[in-house]
Amino acid sequence: MNKLLKELRNKSFAFENELIALRRSLHRHPETGWSEYETSKTLKKYLAESGMPTPVTVAGTGFFIDITGEHEGPVIAYRADMDALPIQDRKEKPYASQRSGFGHLCGHDVHSTIAAGVARLLYMKRDELQGTVRVFWQPAEEISPSGAPRILKAGILDDIQAIYGIHCDPTVPGGYFSAQPGAETGSFDTFEITVDAESTTHSARPYEGKDTIWIAHQITQHLYQMIGRTSDVRKPAVLSICSFHGGDALNVIPHHVAFGGTLRTMNEQLRQQIREQMQEIIHGIGKLNGVECRVRFGGGAPSVINNYQMYRFIRGIVTGELGDDKFLDREQSIGAEDFAYYTERFPGLFMRVGTANSPDTSYPLHHSRFDVDESVISPTSALMSYTLVRHLKDHIFKRKASVNSAAASLYEQ
Repeated sequence: MNKLLKELRNKSFAFENELIALRRSLHRHPETGWSEYETSKTLKKYLAESGMPTPVTVAGTGFFIDITGEHEGPVIAYRADMDALPIQDRKEKPYASQRSGFGHLCGHDVHSTIAAGVARLLYMKRDELQGTVRVFWQPAEEISPSGAPRILKAGILDDIQAIYGIHCDPTVPGGYFSAQPGAETGSFDTFEITVDAESTTHSARPYEGKDTIWIAHQITQHLYQMIGRTSDVRKPAVLSICSFHGGDALNVIPHHVAFGGTLRTMNEQLRQQIREQMQEIIHGIGKLNGVECRVRFGGGAPSVINNYQMYRFIRGIVTGELGDDKFLDREQSIGAEDFAYYTERFPGLFMRVGTANSPDTSYPLHHSRFDVDESVISPTSALMSYTLVRHLKDHIFKRKASVNSAAASLYEQ
């Protein structure tokens, strides 16, 4: 193992208990998107007690700190998300959520804690930094509109050369890492559909009016059948209806039905194609049945695109320092991540960190009993610190890469 990485690991293990305590504090007091006030305070307090530079607030509850090295160089960024989910935490652990109906069940408390460890280690090793690392904590990853666009709008990343981020992976054992070059996640769009008739109709005589439930059902069936019939089956797409509301009485056909869900694809062209086809189907069925049908698409993230050079770089670090078997090539995830907004603008790398070591830590993301192997926090902080130092020292990009050159590099090999 490289001397610097070994030193970073030893330093991180020296304050491992503090990091675990920080993670448990965040876990006990989860806050959802745009409401991470106490989360932000807790993290800032830890950083202050560790002698860090004063954080700068951004995007409401978000904040960042710059770790500037003793040698000149470019600026790169490291991102962590902070928000929890509106899901009841059902773990029987002393650090389980104390807020009824809310829980850190996607690992953002771990991401935030690792980022604190990264910042602390980099600050200790400023003499090794040939540039600046901007570590930032982003609010509202789980909701739409999400926090990444507001971070970008604030301009704190305008001068960066590249950006890194990680995510817990309960399907992989602790000590293992995974990523994929190119499309790492799917794009994500929400949609809401309404069917409106002029009046309600008696359930005994549906022919006297418009059966909005039946019409909505036609739309649902057409949308489900569309995937794989009008789109290329070799290009993944998933459309799911997740919400359906219509009527209150069991003998009255309602005049208004509202339903919706999500669309996920791995290809931007396909994403736009399916959105257009959805509108044609919905409006066409409405016209055919003499009712007004509308669809509204909500804000959604594109696909996370891992830069090939950065993928190759971090894969080399993991295999070279930890062992060939410690880096796994993962299949594309159809799930979405708003880190994608950053990889639209800058070369980026989003890596998965294995967090499973038992049945208790193998529940899937967003499960009410989700938990992690906390022993991964310290070594992951060290690994990512080392990666950031090496990125600057090895001059991964000889100049600031443009969006186009970052995208082009995906296909260089």
